[in-house]
Amino acid sequence: MIRLTLQVILGVLFCTLLVSQQPSQVTTLTALAQPAPAAQPSPAAQPVADVPQWSASSQRSQAIRNAHTVYIASNTVFLTVGTLERALLKQKDWDKLNLNIVNDEPDGDLIVHVDRLIFTHFHTYVVKDRRSGIVLASGRILAFDGIVASGPMASQIVKILSAARLPAPTQGY
Repeated sequence: MIRLTLQVILGVLFCTLLVSQQPSQVTTLTALAQPAPAAQPSPAAQPVADVPQWSASSQRSQAIRNAHTVYIASNTVFLTVGTLERALLKQKDWDKLNLNIVNDEPDGDLIVHVDRLIFTHFHTYVVKDRRSGIVLASGRILAFDGIVASGPMASQIVKILSAARLPAPTQGY
């Protein structure tokens, strides 16, 4: 009896949560109910903005290219800041990136947040631009501990940064 009661209560709670997560249909219905304008102005009559339109990927690439320093923040004791710093400095392309690792967050142009999902072996990272708050990259590594995870994580971070900062290698024929 108690089990059945709990199932009913949980079912009602989850149904209301699911319904509240549904997108609202009101905006689409009001847009359909309005009559279409009779005459639309020609594109030449509309003012054109002088501001160039930037795509999201070009904004991310520009933020990576403009960066000079990196700050690393760790939210886990399993992967320390020092461990990831050493792993980044061991990467072969790190010197080519011309980036410095700093210890103060306000000094870092790029911020790397490192964490480990609780009760798992997934180590995650998020690379953000400090000024704009734009997420530039993210990923996760499956490893037993932070020391093992730091190598592949540093490799992925350097690969992402290299794609934006270093010129593409030319293919010889």
